[in-house]
Amino acid sequence: MDAQNDTFDRRGTNFAEWAKVIEDGLAKRIDLAIENNESILYTKNLYPDFEYKERSAESIKFDEAIYPGFYTRLEKHGDEYTKTFYGIPPTEAKNIYENYKDEVETNQMIEFIGVETNVCVLANIMVIQNIFPEANITINKNLVAAASDDLHDKTLEILSNMNVFIAE
Repeated sequence: MDAQNDTFDRRGTNFAEWAKVIEDGLAKRIDLAIENNESILYTKNLYPDFEYKERSAESIKFDEAIYPGFYTRLEKHGDEYTKTFYGIPPTEAKNIYENYKDEVETNQMIEFIGVETNVCVLANIMVIQNIFPEANITINKNLVAAASDDLHDKTLEILSNMNVFIAE
């Protein structure tokens, strides 16, 4: 999930009210993962160079920062993987595979939460599904959101047809 100011802070460039709807649920799910000693991986979107032509470095730095409501939890208990576009790049995917292959082989469930359902969540599920094809990929439909309810629902439908379990 991209747990950054960009989406979750009202001053973020891509803030939308739907992020606030899932914020408490995300925090509770992260807390449960910590309590159960589950591995927590999260993505951090770094903006490409062309973004600096359209807005200030200060704005980009603010948007890239992990949202304070998640920062302490993720900094202490999570593993950060960076990306510059929607999906985790090949080098990061290789690192995830190396770091988690044994765990996935024994546990085999990977749950996705976060934003944005039809963009980053979708793209990263495709990456992880290709790294761990035998894993049970799950998405909690109450802990993902998108700016468009229609695209959110359509994406969940597409994912369910790609052997992703949609949980409530």
